[in-house]
Amino acid sequence: MRVRCAKLSHRNKISEGLERFSNIEIMGYHFDGGYIGGDYDTFIWTKEILNPSEVKVWEETILQEMERGKNIYNMARLYRVADREKLVSTAEEYGVRYFDSSDPQAFQRYEYYARLGLEGIEGKIITVMGTGRRSGKFTTSLVLKRELSRYLDVGCVGTEPHSKLCNMEEMVIPQVIPLCHVPSTIFGAIKKVDLMGKDVIVVSSQTGMFSDPLEVGTGRGGGVVSLSILYGSKPDYILLASDTLNIEEIERHIKVLESLSNVKVVGVTINGRRFENLGDRYREMLDRISRRLEIPVVDVVRRIYLESFIEHLCDIL
Repeated sequence: MRVRCAKLSHRNKISEGLERFSNIEIMGYHFDGGYIGGDYDTFIWTKEILNPSEVKVWEETILQEMERGKNIYNMARLYRVADREKLVSTAEEYGVRYFDSSDPQAFQRYEYYARLGLEGIEGKIITVMGTGRRSGKFTTSLVLKRELSRYLDVGCVGTEPHSKLCNMEEMVIPQVIPLCHVPSTIFGAIKKVDLMGKDVIVVSSQTGMFSDPLEVGTGRGGGVVSLSILYGSKPDYILLASDTLNIEEIERHIKVLESLSNVKVVGVTINGRRFENLGDRYREMLDRISRRLEIPVVDVVRRIYLESFIEHLCDIL
C-alpha cells in the first residue's frame, strides 16, 4: 500500500524512524499533539505493543479514521484489522484500504524463495544483531544501506513494522509467525532480495539474544526471536548494535554470536543517544573499546568513524 501523506497515532521510535528514513509527509499525531489539520491519505497506527485496556482505543480510533475515508496502516503486533469483522466491513463500506504489518501466514509467501535459497545466495549478507531493544539495529541497517549504496547495490530485509515504509525491500514480522517457520521465512525474504541482483543484503534483527522471552502477552519474544533471525539469515558478517559502552557486556554478546554462528562480528555500532552528556570523552571511549575488541566501533548517527567503517566494510565485502 502506497503512503504519501499520513497522520500518525503516537510519537515513538517508529515515528522517529519514519521522520528520518521515509518519504512520507507526516501531518501530525493523533494522541501526542502536533496535528494542525490538513489532508492526509493514510492513518498509521504506530504503537506495536498494546495493553488490554488499549485495544478498545485502537479499534475505535481506526474505525473513526476509516469513516473519514482514510486508508489504514496498522502496526499493532497482536491485533489485526483483518481479524476484526467490524473493521473489515467498515473499510468496505467507505472504500478504504488497510494493511496489517503483522502477518502470521507470511511464511507461505516466502517458502518458494527459501527453497530456492538452499541452492545459494549470490549477495553477501550482513546481519545486524543487538544487545537489546532500542540498541540501534534498525537505524544502523538503514544508514548502512544509504552509505554502502554509494559503492555497491544494497538491499534490506527489515523486521520492524515500518520497514517497507522506509524503503526496505522486504519486511517480516517474525514474532507472529509460527516459530518453526521463522528462520526459513527470514531466509526466503533474503533470497527474494538476492534475486534483485543485490551485492549486499542487510538484515535487521529484533531485540537481543539475551532478552527476556517471557514478557507474557506482549508479542516480543525476546532472545528466541533474535536467535531465529540469526540462524535464518545465515550471515557472512555480523554487526552488533549496542546500547551500552560496557566492554565486558559487548564482549559477552560477541563471543556468543560468533560461537553460535561461526561468523565474525566485524564491527560495533553504538546508540549514542544515552551518552550525549559525555562530551569529548565519548569518542575516547569508542576508541578504547575498538582497541580492546580489535574491530571498528562507530556511532552511525553522529557519523563518528562512520566513513572509515564504510571503507572497512567495502574492503571485506
